[in-house]
Amino acid sequence: MQAGAQDLPAGADPSRPIETPAALVDRFTQGGPGLAYIKPKVLFLKTEALYADPTPLSIHLPPSGIGSISLLEAACLTALSRILRPRRIFEFGTFLGYSTSLFLANSETDCQVVSVDLGDVSDDLREAADYSDAELRSDDRKNDDHLRLTQARLGPLYLRGLSEADRRRLTLLHQDSRTLDTAALGLDGKVDLVFIDGGHDLETIASDTAKARAMLGGSGAIVWHDFNSTIHGEVTRYMAGECAQDIIVSVPGTLLAIGLAGAARDAFLAAAVTQG
Repeated sequence: MQAGAQDLPAGADPSRPIETPAALVDRFTQGGPGLAYIKPKVLFLKTEALYADPTPLSIHLPPSGIGSISLLEAACLTALSRILRPRRIFEFGTFLGYSTSLFLANSETDCQVVSVDLGDVSDDLREAADYSDAELRSDDRKNDDHLRLTQARLGPLYLRGLSEADRRRLTLLHQDSRTLDTAALGLDGKVDLVFIDGGHDLETIASDTAKARAMLGGSGAIVWHDFNSTIHGEVTRYMAGECAQDIIVSVPGTLLAIGLAGAARDAFLAAAVTQG
């Protein structure tokens, strides 16, 4: 399924994104729910205001195949992490471990990172190896099957070179996220940043989002990936509902959508309000 212009939340123009932190504050204080596009520099201005020295970015080159985040997305996620200084990050969708390693490398040394993904399901997906590139870039179900097969065959290869200290900060869970009991894991109200990049069907997105809110406990940030994707249209359709209830921030040129709540929203908006 493809996302078209008719699927996008109304009320924001990606060709005229917000350019300053102060203007973003105005959008939050003077406007109602909806979509707020911001330039990447809004995030970067905020990090510059918080840190005397330039903000480092530790990252691998992204995988050449489909299914990973881009360099700009990595920079935006790192800036968000530096602004919010999360004590615990939860990720739906480990895949090859690229974004997992990004969070470990660009967070505080005592920040815990938890990531969940399916175990080895390759026996059910053998036909996915024969899908054409055109099929993978137009059919969201075949795309997801291909990603699961790739993950089962390669594993979290971007986590192989982790230091022992980073390994102690990382917890990998292997199960269907829809059956995840976050309360039993002691995560409810204990997470500051959640990255949702697992299953792309409406049921899974809704389930992952509900669990994300429980883990945040009223304060923190949720980042959804594949918003405005030309492949995973159900993510965009789901986000239309989120935009009807709250202000969702997105950066043109990325597939990121960011929701903020409680003290984390206040901290995010407070940084660099006089910059720009």
